[in-house]
Order: sequence, then C-alpha cells, then structure tokens
Amino acid sequence: MKALVVGACTRPVVNSLKKLNFEVYSVSHYNPVDLNADHKKYTINDKFHGHLVDKYSEKELLNLSKEYVDLVDYIFICSGIFESKTSKTPNWDVVGNSPKRIKNISDKYKTVKKLENLGFNVPVTYLVNNKYQFEKCLSELKSVVVKPISGSGGIGVTNIDFQNTDNLDINYPVLVQECIKSESYSASFIGSNFLCFNKQLINNNIYVGNISPYVLNLKNETIQEFEEIIASLDLLGMNGIDFMLKDGIPYIIEVNPRILGTYETIELSSKYNLSKAILENKPVKPKDCFFKKIVFSDKGSSYSIDKNPFLRDIPQKGTYIEEGEPVVTIIGRNMADVREMECGILRGV
Repeated sequence: MKALVVGACTRPVVNSLKKLNFEVYSVSHYNPVDLNADHKKYTINDKFHGHLVDKYSEKELLNLSKEYVDLVDYIFICSGIFESKTSKTPNWDVVGNSPKRIKNISDKYKTVKKLENLGFNVPVTYLVNNKYQFEKCLSELKSVVVKPISGSGGIGVTNIDFQNTDNLDINYPVLVQECIKSESYSASFIGSNFLCFNKQLINNNIYVGNISPYVLNLKNETIQEFEEIIASLDLLGMNGIDFMLKDGIPYIIEVNPRILGTYETIELSSKYNLSKAILENKPVKPKDCFFKKIVFSDKGSSYSIDKNPFLRDIPQKGTYIEEGEPVVTIIGRNMADVREMECGILRGV
C-alpha cells in the first residue's frame, strides 16, 4: 500500500506508516534527518532555516504534491494545509476530512458562531473589520485576544488589554475574543471516539508542545458534549477541540479538523500505531503520560544535534536556525528531564 502525507511537518505520520510497511510519499516544509519517507519533496533550505512566516508556502506544497497524488492509496493531511482563507481545495480523497471541510472548519469565526448557535460554551467573539470596531470591543471586554480568522499553532495571536493599546498594528479583518484566564487544553478524537484530554504548552500564544494524557476534573457530561461537537460538524478521522476553563466550565476556543500535534504523545502512550487506528476508525487508550516540547532557537545559531531516543525533528548537521524558529522536538516521560535536555541543546551540549 502507498500513502502520501502533506503538511508543514509530516515526520510523525510518515514514520508511523513506515512501521505498517507502507510505501510513503512525503511533501512538507521541514526535512528532518529522522523523516523516514521513501519519496520526499520539501521546501526548506537544509542549511538555513529562515523565519517560517516568510518562507512557508502552502501553494508550493500543493504543487509539489500533484506528482504523487495519483500514485497513492491514501492521503493524510497534517497542519498547515487547507487552513487559510486563501487555501485552494483540490478534490482529493483524503483520510479524514475533505480539503473543503478542513478549510471551512478552520474559519474560526464561522465555527465559533456555529457552536454558539448550537448551545455550546464559547468565548465572547467578534469579527472586527476596522479600528473603530476594535476599540468598541476593547471598551466592552477590557482584555482581548486578537487572532487571524484562519490559521494554526498560535501564529499571529496577540493579547491586548485596555491599558496597552499603543503602536497597535492590526491587519483587519481579525477575530477578537474575550481573554479567558486559563491554561490551554485540548481533547483528541478519532472519528467520534474520544481518546484523551491534553494540556497544551503555550509560550507567547505559540503552541510549543503538550502533555498527553492529562487528567482534568471535569463533569461527566463534558466528553459527551465534545462528542456532540464532532458529530455536529460531521468530522472524520483525527480531530481536536481546543478549550479553556472559565469557572471550571470548558469554553471551546477552536476546532482542529486534521491530524494533531498530540499525534505522537498519544501514539506512545497507547502503544498503538495511530495511523492504523485512524484508518480503522478505532479508538486507542492512552495510559502513560508523555511530554512533548518543541525547542525554539534563542538566537540565530548553527546546530549539530546527534540522534537520540528522546529527540525528533532533528535538523541536518550544521543547519543555521534563526532566532525564534523550531530547532528540535523532545519527547520525554517527565518535564524536568525535558527541560534539562532543552537547556543542553540551546547551550550546544
């Protein structure tokens, strides 16, 4: 059997499929040394990782994919594809949600308003088209989160309060939501099957990792309500629901209608090949807790990182990585060890 995996980073899914003896085609932005694809195309410069926001091109990934699409039996979609308001949606037969559905669900305003109309708890949310509307929202809510209407990973998300409005550079239209003072969590699903809750690791609004599974003290009906969200949106394959807690009650922040950042920690925790589970629409049971942490460069620097059982997404030897860009991913069993390893990587140990 043959499979194509497309996304900004395809490595977790590609390597899972290889363990099932698939012939795997990969089209991605990143090209880590531990990407085990049989055939691959990528857009990053192996020796110089510029800023993702400047270098990433979904259009180029889709063009590169054209050569592979008709050769494979299955197509898997990871983050960074079909999630923009300008995304083209080819008529691909993908595992999970169609390109058109991914694009529709990735419109945060439409999805939040649909969930609100269905009676689910969501933050107060406005679509803001100009400075006057923004100032009106800020006057009402006092503290807000400003985010692009589409996108993933927290890119372009900013917190603004009533006391801090100098030098604002907002590219309208934007989504403006009430700021909920809470840690960030998610619920992961395969089809309608709930897998686990996760704690998301967020730094300056950017996703930098997760803890899976994560035990939350929520009312018994919460999982059922989340399952109803999956059903209401007609979602297939792997999907995630991001939420925060307000007075102990989950408020839905957004829905991710494609393979998630929690893929690898859930796979390790459940000891079950997650690509197999997705193809079979089968639930897995995460048990042991795993920590995922993406290490970001604290300054522009060259990195030469050796392979290690705890490291993933390892760059080519000698790669120069700009400040603020991802260097490598650490997977561990406790946060203390993960942080120690992160410090060692940034020190060049």
